[in-house]
Amino acid sequence: MEQDTKISRGAGADETERAVRERVDALEAGFGPVDDPDNPLGREALLAADEHWEVLAGAERLLAERGIGAEVVPVAEGGKLDRLDALGRILRPIFRRDPSIGFGHVLACHIAAAPVWIAGTPAQRRRIAELLTAGERVAVVRRGETHAHDFVRDEFTLEQTPDGPVLTGEKSAIANSDRASALVVFARIDEAHDAHSHSMLLIEREDLGDLIEDLPRYATVGMHGCWFGGLAVLDAPVPPDSLVGAEGGAIELSLRASLLIRGPVASSLIACGDTALRIAIRCAIDHSAARGGSGAEAPRIPQLSPHDIGVLCGAFLDLLVGDCLALAASRAAHLIPERMSACAAVAAYIVPKLLADTADDLTVILGDGQYMKQGAYGLFQKQLRDMSVPGLGHSGSAGRQATIIPQLPLFADRSWFHGEEPPAGLFSTDRGLPPLDFSRLAALGESDPLAAALLSCARFIAADDSWARDREQATALCDAVDQIVGELDQLRKACAELAVQGRTALVTPHSYALADRYAFVCAAAACLGVWRDQLDGGDPFLADAAWVIAALVRIGRLLGLPVRPGPKDGDQRIVAEVFERYHEGLSYDLYRSVLAA
Repeated sequence: MEQDTKISRGAGADETERAVRERVDALEAGFGPVDDPDNPLGREALLAADEHWEVLAGAERLLAERGIGAEVVPVAEGGKLDRLDALGRILRPIFRRDPSIGFGHVLACHIAAAPVWIAGTPAQRRRIAELLTAGERVAVVRRGETHAHDFVRDEFTLEQTPDGPVLTGEKSAIANSDRASALVVFARIDEAHDAHSHSMLLIEREDLGDLIEDLPRYATVGMHGCWFGGLAVLDAPVPPDSLVGAEGGAIELSLRASLLIRGPVASSLIACGDTALRIAIRCAIDHSAARGGSGAEAPRIPQLSPHDIGVLCGAFLDLLVGDCLALAASRAAHLIPERMSACAAVAAYIVPKLLADTADDLTVILGDGQYMKQGAYGLFQKQLRDMSVPGLGHSGSAGRQATIIPQLPLFADRSWFHGEEPPAGLFSTDRGLPPLDFSRLAALGESDPLAAALLSCARFIAADDSWARDREQATALCDAVDQIVGELDQLRKACAELAVQGRTALVTPHSYALADRYAFVCAAAACLGVWRDQLDGGDPFLADAAWVIAALVRIGRLLGLPVRPGPKDGDQRIVAEVFERYHEGLSYDLYRSVLAA
């Protein structure tokens, strides 16, 4: 009933939201109950396939039947991609079970195709759309990075010869290298290490004939169901219509394409944390039952130590925080593409970081169960191994911080405390969105929408406390917000100093620490934005300030701020929500989706 209520949230609600939920629910139902031992797509089958480094054949058939490739093809090109926030949600039933399937079948193709949607010719876009909607794969061959990991160490080069350009090179660890019908290739055209050293090419594998060779599979720690292999090309002539965008424009194009990628990647990873939390709760309940314990207030809440309760609730809050950021980063591509760069980079940086820390905390509850490769807890270790792979950028989390840092002095000078407030729909879980306009995506934005949203929420909270359950709750949220706003002011002063010190100050440990603190301020802003939007007839739990107070307290502690704990009844509300969702089979994210039972 609550889901239907949310779909009809007044005139601002989007009719496509119902269609999104139907696609999510259909995929969830298609996979069936994870815990059912007789389910051919259930936990035991998934773990067995992972053990043999295989993809579950039944899962492949299900995704083919659902036309999953069309989910990453824009509507204008004949596909289903009309909302980036919807793409992340549609991936969650897959990632909740096996991230390697979701990454290999969908996300890796989205990553490869994004530059083509932005800068490809009509013929290139049409061809990629044809391949993906037919269930074919597209792979990206990234450029090389000095001192990088194997995913991005080596690269291809494009050389000019009297007979035309030829492609040469060798690359290991390419996702879908064995199945890709087309390759999106970063090809070096200049020995100089500058912004114009690479061009981007779209080449169909059959055009390379016998001049392309498959190299052995790369043994990844996780993602056993996704093939990462190498490719070698020697003096292969390149078709004349292969260039995507401008010559030497691959690096800038990849930065713009990342704006379409980072939100859905972060969003899909939330489902990994969902599974990890659900398994930890099951383990806690099992241990409580073994001790003969039962909840004093409700029989479905086990008798656990305050520490264990805190860990479980903290993990839930981290998933909500991450989902708020992923939501804003995805919707920003529609609403504010010119100034979304920092928002996208923060989501890509913070969500994997939160999930890794959360998983580490949950291992205390699981104990030896964290190492099990079969049985009720078996998916925990698989999720931990798998969820690190999609987060790999050109140099991991440090690379995402590096895209944030150069913008901080600019924000401090021109945006913070006097920037334009973002559209209200940026934080909505169900309102409509304008179509994506790829031409407006800017690699670096000149203003900070999340900081502006933080200040707008601070003014709203201070002006009217009708949202509060009581005075204690109002005081707690005001105090937490004041602490976060104060942190933004301190960042403004510190980042203004970076500009005075010059470019060398942007690559110091101090600047990376500032980027880290800034990212958590953005996380707080996203939480406040989502909570404020839910006050307008949204989900009752998300409209209650209890969770956002607890999230801000958690963020404040990470920042070392003296944020006081929220009211105890708010903490009890969160505990009740954690166990209600577990027993009712509802997802641990912003949507409370019904899981297959």
